[in-house]
Amino acid sequence: MHHLFFVAALFALTGASSVALAQVPPEIAEGIRKIGPIVDATGTAKLYAPLFASQKEPYSDVTAVRDIAYGTDPLQKLDVFAGAPTPGAAKPVVVYLHSGGFERGDKHAAGSPFFDNIMLWLTRQNMVGVNVNYRLAPKHVWPAAHEDLAAVVRWIQANIGQHGGDPDRLVLWGHSAGADLIAGYAGHPQFHGPKGHGVKAAIMLSGYYEKGVPAYFGTDPAEREKRLSTEGLKKATIPLFVARTELDTPTAVEQGEALKKGLCDAGRCPTYVVFKDHGHLSQGYSVGTTDTSVSGPILEFLRMVK
Repeated sequence: MHHLFFVAALFALTGASSVALAQVPPEIAEGIRKIGPIVDATGTAKLYAPLFASQKEPYSDVTAVRDIAYGTDPLQKLDVFAGAPTPGAAKPVVVYLHSGGFERGDKHAAGSPFFDNIMLWLTRQNMVGVNVNYRLAPKHVWPAAHEDLAAVVRWIQANIGQHGGDPDRLVLWGHSAGADLIAGYAGHPQFHGPKGHGVKAAIMLSGYYEKGVPAYFGTDPAEREKRLSTEGLKKATIPLFVARTELDTPTAVEQGEALKKGLCDAGRCPTYVVFKDHGHLSQGYSVGTTDTSVSGPILEFLRMVK
């Protein structure tokens, strides 16, 4: 019932909010439709990168501390983005986990506006952003990335206060493999520390959930069933924002609908959104632009997390 109320409240607030829900610019929507339901990072980036032409480091009024080690592996690094200090309580913290099928991906590539765009957008909402790299297959298989997310949560609990963040107001946000990683972390208590999972809410975009890649999750059916996330996620009591896009990959569409049904059947309906005119990658690339078709609903969700 809590989640059903949360869904109703979200859409009630979306209609009355001061956040403008501007749609995908027509020329970009046309480009996304030409790309179709595939993963085309280069083609999608070309559509949105020009909108970030003025996004250059050093960023005005933002402190970006890069490549903080939270473990000993070279991939166990995170960036912290924080705006100017403000009077009053410490700021909410949002962790972003990139896509890449557990085999590739990066929190930030030199010369690219992505995914600093998400970090900068969070600072403009008076939040602290944490952008994470995690260990990847085939060198590192289950449960390495999940253990990394657990380590990130512990690092935040111990250190984020130094950056103006509130360790008790933590939200996880992931896309594709990043969404799978969050679902697995939330759904498997074995990864939780002495303070529990330590998370107030989770945002999961275009995850593959029960179709986890064999390179990371393995091929043994019995082991895969234990490692995937939906059954455990049904027991999670935190608010969940689950989304896919209109032009998503077939697997993301199937899995998004299946996760929604599974959670609703268990009495734990998430906030569920289908982003019109977006493909698998464009949803994240749009954040921080005048196209608020994705960031607007996410902001409403974040504002209601207490």
